[in-house]
Amino acid sequence: MKWIKLAGAVFCLLFTVSASAEFYKYYDKDGGVHFTDDFNKVPPDQRAAVKGYEEIITTAEEENKPAVTEPQAAADQGKSDAADKKGNYDLSSKIKELDKRKTQLADEYEGLMKENAAIVKMRKEIKTPAEAKKYNDTVRALNAKLKEHDKKRKAFYADVEEYNAKVAELNQTREKSKSK
Repeated sequence: MKWIKLAGAVFCLLFTVSASAEFYKYYDKDGGVHFTDDFNKVPPDQRAAVKGYEEIITTAEEENKPAVTEPQAAADQGKSDAADKKGNYDLSSKIKELDKRKTQLADEYEGLMKENAAIVKMRKEIKTPAEAKKYNDTVRALNAKLKEHDKKRKAFYADVEEYNAKVAELNQTREKSKSK
């Protein structure tokens, strides 16, 4: 009976994964539209312009749940000195910082996918309860890392949106001054 319970628990944990409902739309060379849930599959030359879309869940159960907000530290993560105390915005330093963060996020994601591949391999080699426990602990640790990576990614996209808004604002100001 213990083995059946253990097997059931291991089975449930094997299929526990962190999921994101965000997806991206991009165009190929021939103008064809493509969708993916992996930002790294978007061609590098289109990543700056691609927008992320999130699925909206409207079940009665989800509507009744209280909104959960991330801690302010996560929202502020990665903010730089590109915006000074007067609210001035240094676009060139901000774009450099965003490019650096984008590269770091991509590298971190690649490392997480390698860890995931190692965990999949580990799953095939489980023979004892101790190995199953180690596997389960490893899966939990990876899920925590994925959740943290997702927070960093969301903070990054918020900063990109802020940057894009500043650029649009600057362009509007320039257009107004040209038309005068």
